[in-house]
Formats: sequence, structure tokens, C-alpha cells
Amino acid sequence: MFRVDCASKYSYRVNYVKPSPIRTLVSKISEISATRKVISFAAGEPDPGVIPRGLYAKMLAEVLEEEEKSCNYSPTEGIPSLRRAIASFMEDHEGVKSAEDEIIVTIGGSQAIDLIGRIFIDPGDHVIVENPSYVNTIVNWEFYGARLVGVSLESDGLDVDRLESVVKSLLSEGRRVKLVYTIPTGHNPAGVVMSDEKRRHLIEVASRYDLIVVEDGAYNHLVYEGSFKPLSYYDKEGRVVYVGSFSKVLGTGLRIGWIRARRELTELLKTIKGPSDMCAPVPLQHLVERILRKKLFDEIKKKAVEEYRRKRDAMIEALDEYVQGVAYNKPLGGMFLMVRLPPSLDSEEFANMLLEKYSVAVIPGKPFYLDDSGKNTVRLNFTMVGLGEITEGVKKIGLAVRMLS
Repeated sequence: MFRVDCASKYSYRVNYVKPSPIRTLVSKISEISATRKVISFAAGEPDPGVIPRGLYAKMLAEVLEEEEKSCNYSPTEGIPSLRRAIASFMEDHEGVKSAEDEIIVTIGGSQAIDLIGRIFIDPGDHVIVENPSYVNTIVNWEFYGARLVGVSLESDGLDVDRLESVVKSLLSEGRRVKLVYTIPTGHNPAGVVMSDEKRRHLIEVASRYDLIVVEDGAYNHLVYEGSFKPLSYYDKEGRVVYVGSFSKVLGTGLRIGWIRARRELTELLKTIKGPSDMCAPVPLQHLVERILRKKLFDEIKKKAVEEYRRKRDAMIEALDEYVQGVAYNKPLGGMFLMVRLPPSLDSEEFANMLLEKYSVAVIPGKPFYLDDSGKNTVRLNFTMVGLGEITEGVKKIGLAVRMLS
């Protein structure tokens, strides 16, 4: 057997990577699910029942039959017809005019986040994120050496006044502050939606201190009350880099996302992206282009929003009836609801006990935070679980809270 000391040859960047308690818990959920039924509020995915797989199968067959080069490489930036379709989609759905050469097609929003980190972040750069924030962005950008600084969320989104105070303080100390990362609509994990007033204010602050704003729009099309313009709508200087994804509506396995940014950035993105993936999966690019061109996205979205609104309301009703001593904000969009447990409870211990004793899976909130303020929070997903299981699962959460409090 060959014995090679690989560890001595690792990049220094691996030192930035921390073991994930979420990954450990997800593995345990999978193991327990093999032996008994688990009600899972853990997943961050659409309900398979609202995804029109039959339609996709028919359309993919048409793509493979009609598109001679559908199994060949596409341009790194995406097939031109899809980029044009996304530009039209953003104008029709977001009110943001875009040109084809301002769009880069990515393998989901996750690749977009990684590319942005590769382009902007040098080790030691300070990056502002919401506290809590999307855990995969935290892990990804820490890998590139970012010093993440958390700014608290309020019920109507990021505390922009606090953000400005933090940026002023960092700059006065001679720190490099490059990016602000935000999920303004249907926040993961908190479920909150940023108010229009705060969106305008954030763009003003970014302009005042010359910051790039990374807007994660993954949940922009899962809105249950009201309507909200993206930050890009208020941006007149080209300082918002928009990350879009079709995964949360069309299906997370359809790994098609995009970046919308000013032309000089998209040109650089093409150069950086090409060596790592060549292009996003070409048959799926054609599939999504046809869904957009044939105006089918809105039909699929409408069914999803109606179903998820029912599930969200059922979860809220059950929490109010069966779980005492907790707090949460009603999510106006997205897939998640974050529950703050009694202060004496630790979210990781709670999640493990809930899974082992009651066969209910939740995600501990602590890994989404940059400090200890989320140690007694858990994230609940309401889109993936069946309607009939929501009340049963929440009742068991209530039992666990009472037992441990």
C-alpha cells in the first residue's frame, strides 16, 4: 500500500474550513430514515409534487431531438438564447433591464457565489453578511480568506443603520471592506423580507462607501404576500451583482442559475469560469430556455406559491397552538421559518434529541450565525414536508421543548 502524507501538501486554505454540524446531522437523518419514518423539516428544497416532471421529460426529449449540439459544449457564458431569455425574464419579473452580455449562466446559484468569491476576495478582506446568513456562502467565502462581519437582521431585513456604523468603523481602522452579501427576499435561514425603504437605503450606503453588493435572489419568486423589487432595481451605478437561480421553483436538480452584472465583470467571469466547468449542462440550458420562452415559468411558480403558502400557514398555526415559549417571524417569502427556542436550550443538542427520540428533523441555527446569538435557534423548512405531517411534526417539537425546558 502506498503511504503518502497528503496533509503536509494541503493548501493553507483548508485551515479555513470547519467541520459542519449540519452535515453530520444530515448524515444521521439519512441513517435513521432507513429504519423508520422521519418527519423532516430539514431540507431546503421544493416539493416534488409541484414539479412537472412529465413536462420536463417531454421537453428534454424535444431538446435532444431538435438541438443538434445539445450534447456538446456551449459557450462558457451560456447559450445565447438562454441569456436573452434571462435578460427578458429579469425585465418582465424584476423590472430590471439587462443586456445579453450582462448575463452569465452558472451551475446554480452556488457556483455564482463561488465565482464572486474567487474574483473579489483576497485573504484578510472584510465582507459584511447578515447575521444569520446562508451557511454555504459563509463556508465558501471563508475558504477564500474573507473575514466575515455579521450585521443583525430585523423583522424587515438587514439593519442598514447598523451596517453603515460597522463599515465606518472598519474603514476608520484601515480595513479593506469590499462586499456586502444579502438575501433580501425569503431569507435563508430567517425567512424575512427586506422592506423597500431598507433596499433603497442599502444602495445609498453602498454608494457612499464604494461597496459592491451581492444580492442573492434565489427566493425572489417565492413570495406569499406583497411584491418586492430587487436591489438591482434601485442600483444606478452598477454596484449590485445579482445572483439568480431557477432551482427553488423549477427544481433543485436543475442546476441553472445566473449572474447579472456590469459588462466588464461578466467578461472577467467568463475567463475565470471557463477552466473550471467549460459550461453549465447544455440540455438543461435548453430546457430552461424553452420554459421561459413558452411562458411556463409563471404557471409552475403559481402552483408552487399556492402550495407553499398553505404549508407555511399550517406550520404557523401549529406552532402557535402546540409550541410554548418560542419566537419567530412570519415568513413573507422563501422556504424557511426560524424559531428561537427558550434561552436554556442548545440548538444542536435539541436537534439531535428531537431526531433520535421523536423522529423529527430540524436544522440547528447556530452554524448560520457568526457569533453565539443563534445557539438556541432552529430552522424549519415548510415546502418539502407533506401538509398532513406538519401538525404532527410540530406537536413533537412542542413536546421536546417542554421536556428540555
